[in-house]
Amino acid sequence: MRIAALETHTYRLPLDPPVLVAWDPDPRTALTATLTSVTADDGSRGYASGAPLPDRALLERLLAGLDPLQTDAVREICRTVDFHGGRPWACEVAVWDLVGRAAGRPLHELLGGRSERITAYASTCEVVSSDERVARCTALRDAGWQAVKLRLGRDWREGVETVAAVRKAVGGDMAIMVDANQGWRMPGDLAPPWDVATAAACAQALEPHGVHWLEEPLPCANVEGYAELRGLTDLRLAAGEMVRSEEEAIDLIVRGGIDVIQADVVLAGGTGGCRRVAESAEAHGRMWSPHTWSHGHGLLANLHLALAVSTCPFLEVPYDPPGWTPERRDFPIAPLEVGPDGMLTASPGPGLGAEPDLDALDRWRAA
Repeated sequence: MRIAALETHTYRLPLDPPVLVAWDPDPRTALTATLTSVTADDGSRGYASGAPLPDRALLERLLAGLDPLQTDAVREICRTVDFHGGRPWACEVAVWDLVGRAAGRPLHELLGGRSERITAYASTCEVVSSDERVARCTALRDAGWQAVKLRLGRDWREGVETVAAVRKAVGGDMAIMVDANQGWRMPGDLAPPWDVATAAACAQALEPHGVHWLEEPLPCANVEGYAELRGLTDLRLAAGEMVRSEEEAIDLIVRGGIDVIQADVVLAGGTGGCRRVAESAEAHGRMWSPHTWSHGHGLLANLHLALAVSTCPFLEVPYDPPGWTPERRDFPIAPLEVGPDGMLTASPGPGLGAEPDLDALDRWRAA
């Protein structure tokens, strides 16, 4: 079996009503997804989606004729393209999907098979009042969710008050993660990032409320700042969701001293690169727990690797109804469902276990 072709199709799902997320000043009126497919010379295919793939033609030329089982070679080729252009990792994930399909086994089994299920944490997103956030978190708890992530918003002091109110309402058994969203900015967002003093003040204010981790309280590149912050709070620190390389991720672990590295399979290093990050984190007594805000295939790819190698008991599952539902989140594949016990399992199907319905998707085709 040899790689013969690499294709992309772009789909645009209107969001009506729009959704306003805490880290973006502008409401989101549509969701754009690029579906990447890798075809072998025997006609079999693997699929993925994540970031757009502007270097499709170059990747196709470099990968044509390669045995997809040479996954390290695929990763190295993608690394060279990543250096010069867009993030190519949906291509690497699609190759892994192809490999799993050829083997007739779920990807997490091929990658190590450490676990078969993992605790989902509901990663919230919308800007709502404290009372509304309390009501939503109580509903999550009553539906079986065991963990939730809250966004602090623009005023971290108000955000801490919301965290306190949620903790009081849901009790002590539900894990609460808190995201400061200071790691990066949306295009055109010129709000200044936090400094170490602000991050430390926020962390110390959160400490009495049983927060499982504080996420991205500093810009991702401020490795020295994370090392300083590590000595100023007892909270676990999480970061690195938008790093582009495994080297950046490992630097945050080793020099930055963070506890949870969040490199995303479809954005940074692919399946092979994030597996190396997870192994490095474990070797240093830390954890890899990935960012999963992309598309359905992105959540699936991170789920499979987390089941295979992660020592973290939690996986991010974007979920904040009514604004952010599985139907929106998992486009362009069928929605994933979290079980009534708050656990997430992978499909028993081969590879990633998702077969996109290309005929049904035609109505959303943009390119």
